[in-house]
Amino acid sequence: MGFVLLAWIIAPMAYYSNLWGSQAMPIISTRVFTADGHFYNVSAVLNSQMRLNETAYKEYGMLLCELRMPAVFAFSYGISFAAIAAVIVHTILYHGKTIMKQFRSSLKDNHHDIHSVLMSRYREAPEWWYTILFIIAFCLAIIACHFGQLMPWYYLFLAVAIAFIFVLPTGIVQAVTNQTIGLNVITEFVAGTVIPGDPLANVTFKVYGYITQYQALLLISDLKLGHYMKIPPRAMFATQLIGTIVAGIVNYLTANYLMNTIPNICTPRNTRWTCPNANIFFSASIIWGAIGPIRMFGKGSIYSPLLLGFLLGALLPIPFWLLTKKFPHVKWLKYIHLPIMLSATSMIPPAPAGNYPSWLLAGFIFNFILIRYARSWWRRYAYVFSAAMDCGVAFGVLIIFFLLQNNGIEFPTWWGTGGHTGDGCPLSHANYSGIIPTDHPISFG
Repeated sequence: MGFVLLAWIIAPMAYYSNLWGSQAMPIISTRVFTADGHFYNVSAVLNSQMRLNETAYKEYGMLLCELRMPAVFAFSYGISFAAIAAVIVHTILYHGKTIMKQFRSSLKDNHHDIHSVLMSRYREAPEWWYTILFIIAFCLAIIACHFGQLMPWYYLFLAVAIAFIFVLPTGIVQAVTNQTIGLNVITEFVAGTVIPGDPLANVTFKVYGYITQYQALLLISDLKLGHYMKIPPRAMFATQLIGTIVAGIVNYLTANYLMNTIPNICTPRNTRWTCPNANIFFSASIIWGAIGPIRMFGKGSIYSPLLLGFLLGALLPIPFWLLTKKFPHVKWLKYIHLPIMLSATSMIPPAPAGNYPSWLLAGFIFNFILIRYARSWWRRYAYVFSAAMDCGVAFGVLIIFFLLQNNGIEFPTWWGTGGHTGDGCPLSHANYSGIIPTDHPISFG
């Protein structure tokens, strides 16, 4: 429902009505632009320390080069504001009593369910193990931020505090729906407010706030799986720690290898390595770090109405909660989950809009048709098949890259490969007039 409203109703209406001058840009893009439709030249407004040069910014803006976002990109931020507010209100209304009950129960330490009884035979991983690990990681983060000049180290406390506050409400949503609500936008918002004009500090704050929450939920999910699978807690601790270290090293080496071997990687000139997540990360650093939320969304900005998303997100869960209390026998009411509806659509971009119908089709086949007509098969193989598809894609990517692309073996050129744009839509990167955006002809220096 959220996708249909955004991608098929709101976005086309906004684009074809030229809301915020959006027709000068593509309808969906991970890049940021000037008001006349050129790519925004962020290097023109930054100094040698990669911080905002106020003089250059004013000069650049006076030449009609103020920063603009594509329509869908802008709405995704407004929806993200609403999602953050909705998850807090939704958790209080729907799960507040359960949280208090579980909190009081945890103080008594009365865990007599069958899983806890069986797991009690194993030696527990002491809490001080996790405490020591946290202290070491936090100290290393302080060293990296201070000596790497990433951001003032004391803001780490605020970033981790945000992650700590949101672990519970977002964790409950993930436990119920298997969907994660990220803190990327709210951490960018806070960082841009307290550390204005510093893109590097903004993304650093974002990583330590957002990824701390994300990794915490991943750890909790894995520990929960280990609990049900009766894996010893100390073995789970060791595998999580070793896996994190190995993954960190492999990710760094892989990224370094790709950046140094793939020509034009993450640029429009390379249609196969477009890096939408990296581009959106960079664009966000400009919006929230260099320009800042006060300029982008404050009083007088054309995007200031998007801040109403916070109020809208806080209010939307209330009527549906009241309806579930008034009509408890109406089953479909309990499936209306506002935080998920909002957070899912906020992923556009970087997620292509075409992904959502594919997800919907797969979900409909497995969770409706197969459950209804092949329930025994679904019970036995559905989740295994899901994991197999994920692994198949991962191994397929490795095979295609290392055996084919890395050796200069390209796939035959035909209409199914997407042409020069990579998606089969020559005008997908063009504006309303069919013009492909280019770098702005005006430069400073």
